[in-house]
Amino acid sequence: MMDYKALTSLHAVLTFQSFDKAAQALNLTQSAVSQNIKRLEQECGRPLLIRARPVVATPLGEQMLAHFNKVTLLEEGLRESIEGNQIRQPLRIAVNNDTLATWFTDVIQEFSYQNDNRLHIKAADQNQTRTLLQSGQVVACLSQIGTPVAGGDSVFLGNMNYELVATPHFIEHYLHNDLSPESILQSPSLIYDEHDELWARYQNECLKSQTQVNNSHWYPSSHGFVELVMGGTVCALVPSVQVKQKIKSKKLVSLLPNTRLALPLYWHWYKLSSPVLDRLTQVIRTVTRDALY
Repeated sequence: MMDYKALTSLHAVLTFQSFDKAAQALNLTQSAVSQNIKRLEQECGRPLLIRARPVVATPLGEQMLAHFNKVTLLEEGLRESIEGNQIRQPLRIAVNNDTLATWFTDVIQEFSYQNDNRLHIKAADQNQTRTLLQSGQVVACLSQIGTPVAGGDSVFLGNMNYELVATPHFIEHYLHNDLSPESILQSPSLIYDEHDELWARYQNECLKSQTQVNNSHWYPSSHGFVELVMGGTVCALVPSVQVKQKIKSKKLVSLLPNTRLALPLYWHWYKLSSPVLDRLTQVIRTVTRDALY
């Protein structure tokens, strides 16, 4: 029989990345939290945590965390079925940054109208969200990878289209009204960071060019991309849904309107017979019918 008291301490430490904060959340002493985890490690015969800054789980610790999250959702679902009331257990999910900057606010609002549960969202690159699900840190995620994780399911939601945009001033000042791919690639652009694979894919797949980042500013904030582009000093690859109105009003121009990058998005979740997870999945599928292509 698993020591769920100890598992609760493990979950709290990994959630808050701190023994002290975990103790505060559980209303225990830091020593008690530490002893709970040591007892669990002794039972397992292997360490569950790497006690560094921040605290991280070992592979076995990740398995324990995934088990705890699944069992918690199963128990909450059973209680809801028995008692007939919605349980307010938070749902930990992973969502990529561009989605958070665009249509996921609609998901939160629609979900909140129907449910008392809170969403605890971890922001990550669309390549990394599925890894968070595999490691047990979340129970569902958005990813560009379609293959379900073990014990999970996935559904294709649609494509998030990206297009290269700039202001009329940028086109005149930096491109001298030359909208050729060669001219655009020599002008100042904006990327998330050195690992911005969308910009690399756009150049390779859409412009048939080798990846160039020497002319790019780095700005690791999806919300700030459009604001910087509106300043007229950079062009950037952004979600079409984020700039549709600005293009319509001619505040921004799609530099290559027939050349867009389509990023597939999949919703992944653990198959746990969880009513609240099923409701969130339904909300996401409903919202993305209009938000994605």
